Amino acid sequence: MAEKERSVSELKKELAGLQEEIRHLEGRKQQAVKSLFRWQSFSRPYTKRNVKWFVYTFLLVATLILILLFVREFFIIVPVLALAFVAYILATVPPEVIENAVTTQGINTGGTSYIWEELDDFWFTERRGFLLLNVDTFLHWPRRLILLINKDDRDKIKDLLVRYLPYRELPKASWLDHAADALSHGFHKLTS
Repeated sequence: MAEKERSVSELKKELAGLQEEIRHLEGRKQQAVKSLFRWQSFSRPYTKRNVKWFVYTFLLVATLILILLFVREFFIIVPVLALAFVAYILATVPPEVIENAVTTQGINTGGTSYIWEELDDFWFTERRGFLLLNVDTFLHWPRRLILLINKDDRDKIKDLLVRYLPYRELPKASWLDHAADALSHGFHKLTS
């Protein structure tokens, strides 16, 4: 009986604590979300490819397929063709124009909202003449937001984001980023 009374008194204390926490949370008013800066941009960097790029890409894919046929690696041919198809689509289909915004709550891009607690740090890079804002996230997907910005807006966006996120002067890059940049640079030189 004493045990039952003790557990009831413990539950009453826990309930009182929860009610106090509810009163505390109700006392805080939700701040209105304000848009600090808005801009429109393409959803990804895009440059119109010339015929030479398509010819070199076709020759590269055909050579890879012939080598794979020769060494009897038939299962690898399908991913090579899939990558070639994706490259073709990305080169021929122009990107859509999306709305981006920095708000008091986080970053909105393409209809998706990311709050400050989900974002890690940011830096700027330049690729093919486009200025990119890179924001790492703590999420499993996407691990990094890459937003196109106007070069004139760089300082304004930096001043806004630095209030909420750490700024990296040097870009954060993994070995995979370096390898992709090297391949892209080499292929770009070849097709220019």
